[in-house]
Amino acid sequence: MTGVQTCALPDLEKENRDMQILFGVNEKNNKQVLWCPNDTNKILHTNTGIIGTMGTGKTQFTKSMITQIYRESKYNVDGKKVGILIFDYKGDYNKSKQDFIDATNAKIFELYHLPFNPLAVIKGPNSKPMLPLHTANTLKETLAKAFGLGIKQETLLRDLIMEAYEKRGIIKQKPDTWDNPAPTLKDVYDIYVNRDDLKEDSLYAAFSNLIDFEIFEPNPFETKSLFKLIDGVTVIDLSGYDPGIQNLVVAITLDLFYSQMQSYGHSKIDGHLRQLNKIILVDEADNFLSKDFASLKKILKEGREFGVGTVLSTQLLSHFSTGENDYANYILSWVVHRVDDLTNKDVKRIFNTQSRQEEESIFNKIKGLNKHHSLVKMGNSDRPISMKDKAFWELNK
Repeated sequence: MTGVQTCALPDLEKENRDMQILFGVNEKNNKQVLWCPNDTNKILHTNTGIIGTMGTGKTQFTKSMITQIYRESKYNVDGKKVGILIFDYKGDYNKSKQDFIDATNAKIFELYHLPFNPLAVIKGPNSKPMLPLHTANTLKETLAKAFGLGIKQETLLRDLIMEAYEKRGIIKQKPDTWDNPAPTLKDVYDIYVNRDDLKEDSLYAAFSNLIDFEIFEPNPFETKSLFKLIDGVTVIDLSGYDPGIQNLVVAITLDLFYSQMQSYGHSKIDGHLRQLNKIILVDEADNFLSKDFASLKKILKEGREFGVGTVLSTQLLSHFSTGENDYANYILSWVVHRVDDLTNKDVKRIFNTQSRQEEESIFNKIKGLNKHHSLVKMGNSDRPISMKDKAFWELNK
């Protein structure tokens, strides 16, 4: 497979090997196309883009990939279990999908009393000074971007959060107090609505959405670390909610994830192998990408050092490019199914084509792909692999 960075093909039953995810079969030579997320000689980082028009087999491929990562965890460095967090916009991974739950032992959480606290203060060996203030600022910026808050509203929101911390005995400049139970969003809301000068403006609307739906657990003693919660496959079922609520939950959760990722420190390295710690999947990510929330970009850029990879699934490559960011720059592996709305610029961006003829050839291949077939760019190779996917329904055949 000239120019293709894939791992060796030892006996898949052999115990002494690395993680191997069977993406599919190369249609030209009938060899397995394996993705090896631990091997830094082959895959520098695990950020992956999965693209395809509805009905092309994109979800079947993604489910297969996730299920195999779950099953292959025993071959991770030190046999560490990989935590997989799925943001499920359409309900493809929720309680109605028993075959996926059975295959992965997935835990499904609906948007009611999510058992982690967005205001948790997680101390680590390299914690920033004034950490509660940093946490307050991050949440403030996310809510401000989501709801278009003004400067005065942002300042008020940060002050409300800091007041809630102090009421729980958490003092920003005293690290020995940061272990106290953190306030919840409900605590902040209660302080806010009891103000004499309460205004029913966009800040009030933002808070009301979060609190009225009781999305996050209001009792700090009933919450746990998000990183500890992501043990095996963990699905947050966003289906059926307003897009604004969906995106806000994802943004707030990724803020907390990024903070805890840094707190837990870098992943273990064993020679050219890096321990895989967590995988984030944002399914049907187009609407979320367009909002340019800061934490996603930071996780994409920095996650490798922490053993964290991100999988973004969407219908068009253009979704990866926004006014503020080109997320495609942070993705190394691509699985491209048939895309109806495709441009030559898209082809050049992924496959780094060197001629117009090569560009047109790949363009036409993508437009003519059948269901469960894809073009793959893996690792540092720009050479496309024509692949028959390993679909989820095939895993137990």
